[in-house]
Order: sequence, then C-alpha cells, then structure tokens
Amino acid sequence: MIVSILKRLAWSLLLLLVQVLILDKVHPWGYGAPLLCPLIIITLPLGTSRIEALLWGFGIGFVADIFAGTSGISSAALTFIAFVQPPLLELMAPRDADEQLHPSFSAMGRWNYLQFILLLLLLHHVIYFALEGFSYFLLTDVAISMSVSYIASLVLILLVERVRNPQK
Repeated sequence: MIVSILKRLAWSLLLLLVQVLILDKVHPWGYGAPLLCPLIIITLPLGTSRIEALLWGFGIGFVADIFAGTSGISSAALTFIAFVQPPLLELMAPRDADEQLHPSFSAMGRWNYLQFILLLLLLHHVIYFALEGFSYFLLTDVAISMSVSYIASLVLILLVERVRNPQK
C-alpha cells in the first residue's frame, strides 16, 4: 500500500514538473496550454475511494495553482474530475475487473479507455476554462482556448500513455 502511494506520488511530481517547467510556457497559436495534470486523476485505480480521489485532485491542483499562479482554478477543475472519476471508472471498466484495476488501454480496451479519457478531459477543460475566462464577453476566446488546449492535452496524454504502457 505504501509503495503504491509512493509510486503515485513520484508519478504526480514528475507530471507536475513537466507541467510547470515546460507546458505552462507553451501556448499553441497563442491560445490555451496543454494540461497534463488531469492524467494523474484519470489513472487512479478502480478501488480508489471518493475521499482519496478528492484529496489527490485537490492536492495536485493546489500545487499546480501555486506554481502557475492560477488562484484555485486547477484545484477546482481537478477536484471536480476526481469526484466524478471513481463512479465513471466503475461504469466503464470491464465487468470482471479486479479491485486494483489501473485504467489503461490494455486493462479497459482501447475504445472504453479512450472514451474515459475524452470525457474526463472534457469535463476538466470546461470547468478550468469557464473559471479562467469568467466572462460572457470573452466567450469566443474561451472556446478557442479550451478547444486548442483540449486537443493539445489529448494528444500529449495519449503520447504519455503510449510510452507508459506500450502495446505488445
């Protein structure tokens, strides 16, 4: 148990470092930025309680907010998807999955895992950019930023997943 928590913590710190040091400075076409932190919540195992997921979501979001200066936006978005992740994973996981299933293409199947990523990432980006823009006057800019960031984040997450769990 302690070993799995330490591995998750090391994985989270690595993704946070990449996010803070590299990705926060990348703005494709001047809009948005790829967000890799949702992958930490997306990959929480099947047996994760909601309280544990919420603590991970808030903790990772809080650290990301401190370094990015986003004043609670990451915390809110990651806490929300951490609230939704456990029941959604139960719904989308194979029926005969064990309690410690780690979401991945090999564990859930390509289509189910892709849908899982798409949905959680969409929920994260809607919350994140709605809080960031916080204005109906900038709705077009917020929508463009959200779309560019969503696509860039999705491509980046799929690349990380491909490296993390190579298909045999």
